[in-house]
Amino acid sequence: MSEKILIIDDEVNNLDVLQARLRANDFDVITCSDPVEGIKVAHGENPDLILLDVNMPKMSGFEVCRKIKGDFSTAHIPVVLLTCMDDVSYKVEGLEGGADDYMVKDQIDYREIAARIRSILRRLRSSRSASPLTGLPGNDDIMRRISSAIARKNPFSVAYVDIDNFKPFNDRYGFSLGDKVILLVAKSLQNAVAEKGSGNDFIGHIGGDDFVIIGDPYRMRQVAATAVDAVKKNAPRFYSEEDRKRGGIEGLDRHGVNRFFPFFSITIAIVDIDPSRGNVIPDQIADIASKIKGKLKSAGGNVFGGYEVLLKKS
Repeated sequence: MSEKILIIDDEVNNLDVLQARLRANDFDVITCSDPVEGIKVAHGENPDLILLDVNMPKMSGFEVCRKIKGDFSTAHIPVVLLTCMDDVSYKVEGLEGGADDYMVKDQIDYREIAARIRSILRRLRSSRSASPLTGLPGNDDIMRRISSAIARKNPFSVAYVDIDNFKPFNDRYGFSLGDKVILLVAKSLQNAVAEKGSGNDFIGHIGGDDFVIIGDPYRMRQVAATAVDAVKKNAPRFYSEEDRKRGGIEGLDRHGVNRFFPFFSITIAIVDIDPSRGNVIPDQIADIASKIKGKLKSAGGNVFGGYEVLLKKS
């Protein structure tokens, strides 16, 4: 699959040259000459990298970069600034604003631009723990975020998200469609946080079919309910017409026993934490979430809950 590059530059000639050179080297290129529109395109297209001009009307590249990096849904996208000035203070301002790298326009050799971009992508991917499938932050970033939340001593919630009936779905329909299910869940979580969460919420991809949301404890259940509704609504379209009519598929469980599996769904175990009330260890959070998730799964899919689940009598 071609890597997708978004170029945001108000200079049309520069856009045309960059676009032609990158497309000739098998990149999927999207261009935008308006910085405000460019931010919207970044949200909708989720490119692999953004080439961003610094000097633009309406909004400078520095400001565009800060907005992209300040939004959880686009923060993972590498941003390379295109600047006319080979000045240290200029570069520092861009890097401190969240840019991942920079190129000086007068020093760009267009014959090597594709190789430069691929080199930047390789370097950035090897230095971050982001999931290659969803682009969401991985385990290292998740642990840092939890540790940071604990250190701030303010209440927060950690929601562990698991896809139910995912293995039998993969076995029947293949890994390619399984990846699309993972992407659906990732997008459902992003949309739920955008709609019901706070601006500081964090979404991470532990790996496979496991995700984490870290955020406002007073909004987390609304986020969970919204995500559950989205997955429940969209799951049937991933199945054949015959399986949709049956409401699921036949498959082998983890013990090798053939049985019926309903449509894939999600289970969200929410752990509410108040660090001011005592010492909190990240491993304890995962352990509590595992117990909550175990109780929830016995109730069927597309469910969420927290400590209250553990207090219920079986």
